[in-house]
Amino acid sequence: MSGGVPDTIFISRSPGETRAALVADGEVLEIVHRRDADVQSGAVYLGRIGARVPGVEAVFVDIGAGQPGILKMKPPFPAEGAAQAVAVVVPSRADKGCSLKLEPNAVWPSSTKAPKMLQVAPDPVRIWWDRYGATISRIYCQPLTEASRLVSLLGADAPIDAAPVSENIFADHGVEDAIEYSINPVVPLPSGGSVIIETTAAVTAIDINSGAADPSTANREAVAIIAKELRRRNIAGHIVIDVIPGKGRGALPRLLAKAMAVDPVPSQVAGYTPLGMIELTRQRTGLSLSESLLDRTGSLSIKSLGLQILREAVRSVVTTQLARVVLEIAPDVHAALRGELSSALAEARELIKDDITLSPRADFARSRFEVRSA
Repeated sequence: MSGGVPDTIFISRSPGETRAALVADGEVLEIVHRRDADVQSGAVYLGRIGARVPGVEAVFVDIGAGQPGILKMKPPFPAEGAAQAVAVVVPSRADKGCSLKLEPNAVWPSSTKAPKMLQVAPDPVRIWWDRYGATISRIYCQPLTEASRLVSLLGADAPIDAAPVSENIFADHGVEDAIEYSINPVVPLPSGGSVIIETTAAVTAIDINSGAADPSTANREAVAIIAKELRRRNIAGHIVIDVIPGKGRGALPRLLAKAMAVDPVPSQVAGYTPLGMIELTRQRTGLSLSESLLDRTGSLSIKSLGLQILREAVRSVVTTQLARVVLEIAPDVHAALRGELSSALAEARELIKDDITLSPRADFARSRFEVRSA
């Protein structure tokens, strides 16, 4: 099985983003980073139709967020410049624009000018509550003000508990460790082998290494772990698994399909390819955890680092009660906080009820920061 029965939801609101984790018996099943400035899966926009996509039955659609999205549809195509309601299936990833679908039930005032958001994306906590509410015994959030939003979202009967911003509920309950674990391509097996997960633009390739263990044991351990990792990392699209030759390999596709059965995202295990790899697909419902957090080198992106530094700096200031705060950071993080993350910086200032002076330090590594009083 790719996870037990969900019993806890953790939510951490910090400047510029809301992070949430679905947990069963202490094991993190799913992790979501929802950033205020990013386009979210499920959001509905009134878009403006653009040109045809060359060689594909699709059109570009301007939704007012970066590069145009792509709407696949059968002809006849709407005229260029026409307004069309669309929903985001997958946000922009790598060099690809958003994947869109028609939203025929959307309504909007005649005075609305495209592009414009018509409806925000469903909150992942709302989705989890609707799906697992009967078994959820605790919804633990921070800061204290987040509890009010969740009561409005879920109702007064939801088992909501709140912690102050000075605490770190993600670290205290193992979610931070799960995030770090889930952006690492190497996953250890109990018997001593490993699974290596590598994602390209076209396919995710997963390799199983037995190490000193029996190949059959390693394969079976890997199948169970792969099912969990696909869900927790939200890996989707075309996936191939290079299993170790040996006894019992014929049963592995069936075992994988059984392990993935509790994953709410639709998947299909096709079986073995002619070259002996297990082939499967998992529906794409948003960005993977790595796409959300990492840059093309596999390191935390500048946006991820900027939000992480703000989160930790606010906690430090609240805990130590510093005044006239100076935040020393690397130059590229400084540029991000003054640019695309400026609204997150403004939120951090509101949280500490004081100004935050940014001080770029050329000698600082990207992830380094220091908080002090002026």
